[in-house]
This record gives sequence, C-alpha cells and structure tokens, in this order.
Amino acid sequence: MLAETIRKLSLLLVCTFPVTLMAADADFEGRWMVSLQDQKRTLVGLLELARSDDGWTAFLEGGPANVEIDGNHIVLTADSRDIRGFVFDRKLVGSLENDSISGTYRQVGSAAQKEAPGPWRAEREGPVDSVDTAPKPVDITGMWTATQELDFRKYTMALTPAGKEWLENYLPYYDQPDVRCTSIGLPAIATYSFPFEIIASENRFTMIYEYSSIVRRIWMDGREANEFMPPSRMGHSNGRWEGSTLVIETSLLEKTVRDFLGELISENARIEERYTLSEDGNTLSAVLTVFDPENYERPPVRRRRWVRNADTEIFPYTCDPDSFYIPMYENGEMDMYIERTDRRF
Repeated sequence: MLAETIRKLSLLLVCTFPVTLMAADADFEGRWMVSLQDQKRTLVGLLELARSDDGWTAFLEGGPANVEIDGNHIVLTADSRDIRGFVFDRKLVGSLENDSISGTYRQVGSAAQKEAPGPWRAEREGPVDSVDTAPKPVDITGMWTATQELDFRKYTMALTPAGKEWLENYLPYYDQPDVRCTSIGLPAIATYSFPFEIIASENRFTMIYEYSSIVRRIWMDGREANEFMPPSRMGHSNGRWEGSTLVIETSLLEKTVRDFLGELISENARIEERYTLSEDGNTLSAVLTVFDPENYERPPVRRRRWVRNADTEIFPYTCDPDSFYIPMYENGEMDMYIERTDRRF
C-alpha cells in the first residue's frame, strides 16, 4: 500500500512540474573554412572553434573573434580593417546542419568600404594528406594586379605577452617603417594592392614589386643562404612545387612589423606562402602564414588574389622622407622621435 502511494505521488509531481531538458551544443568544435559573399566579392578564411571549461573560443585567420553558441546556433563577430584604414566588425549569424554552417552576415560600424548584407557558409577543413604533392609546375610568370577577393583583413591577432607589450608602445604614424620611406618587408609587401611581376629563370623566380621598388628572389634549387648574407626585410626564400601549388618558405628575416597595426615580427620568424593558379591561368591566389611563437599564440594568416594583366606596367616608386621629417621638426617632435629609436629598425 505504501509503495503504491509513493508511485502515485511521483507521477503527480512529474505531471505538475515538467522537467526542462537543456539541449546540448552541437558539434562546432574544429577547423572550418569560411566563405562569405557580398555583392562584389568573396572572402575566405580559416575559423577555429574550441570548447573549454570557460565556454567557447574562436579564432579567424589566427586572430581572436567573439563567439556565442546555443544548441546548433552560432553568432560570430570578427574585426577587420578596410583599405582606407577604418576598423569595423562583421557579424555572422548561422546554424549547424548536416555538418556545415550557413547563415547571413552584416557589417557593423563605420567603414569606407560598404558591404551589403549577404550569405556565409563554413565547411570543415579537409585532410591535408589527401592532397597530391608530386611536383606539377604551372606558369605563374607575368604581370599581376591585385583584387579585393579572399582577404578578411583580420585586424587583431592572438598575441603573446611579449607581442602585446611591444604593441602597447607602438605609434604607427611615427614608427611604421614605410612612413619614413623604409621598406616594411614581408609579409606586408606581398599583400599590398600594388602590381607585381614574376620572372622565371633556370633555378629561381624573381618577383618585382612596384611598392618600394622591391626585387625578390625565390630559389628553387634548395640552396641555403650564404654564410655572409645578413638578415633582411625580405629574408632568404626557398620555393618548391607541391602539386601545382608553389610553396615558398622564408627565413633569415630582419625584425619588422607584420602590417598596418604594427605587431612585431622577430628575427626567428618563418613565413610560408602558398600560390595557386586558376585552371584558365588568369587568376593567382595566395595564402600567407607567419610562424613566430615569440609574438603570436596562433599564426596570423593573410590571403590575396591577383589577375593576369599584360597591359600593366611597374611604375617607378618614389618616396620623399622629408615629407615625414620636416613636419615633425616644425612641430618640435624630433626629441620624442629620437627617444623612440628602439621602436624602429
């Protein structure tokens, strides 16, 4: 009799106070290739999602992003910088279904480059081992002009304490190398929107950049740098073909900054570039990755795309350092500038 009474009371409690089951978050964890489409261009980037005791973390192209995940829904916010220097956010809202993420995005904040709201999608990154790496060279020689495709232009990166300390004391207007007509070097030189030319020789490629009139050699015979070769902004570059992808590894770098924000790149950094050619031979795409654990907790990534244009010319590059120094002298800022010598290379 007592057991029957307890059973009836249990059923009554269940009916009176229904239990709410919390839906578990879907399987977002891992590496995803994000593709975002506005009316004029397509942007592509690597998204890394991980779950910890404190919640979810997200990194886009090696830089931190804000992420909120609820069940199979995701909201991702990542900062960017347009070509005129405006910093803004992109807000991506989507859901996970059948192991792919899709949704819509919009631009948040002021920017010179206005982007219309559009769709975005993410697919899990495929296994690297499945790629055929037997050398299959393609013709990448010629004149190339930049497009605005592919590159998210992620603004902030995942810096180490040392990298953060450097950036806190960096003043781009005074410390950036190219404001005083000094080459900024790699990787920035390869991502600027200036034309460049690729020339093939027996054992090397030569790249001629219009910006700063830089000439660069990519050695294809595996040679090491001469023992007397000093570090430089362009470093020592070796190339190899992995399938039809030209892979360039650069070391022997002089200390410089990564790009427009002024994050440090150490002398021990290594830069990898991967160049691929479209099937019609008219579009060249590149992924540039900086490996520098002294300053970055995750390798920063930039992407660029160019189109072949035989009518393009490499114009002489001129830069007048007096336009930088004279106003500073007239404003009484020379002593401050000299005191900041450790910020410059």
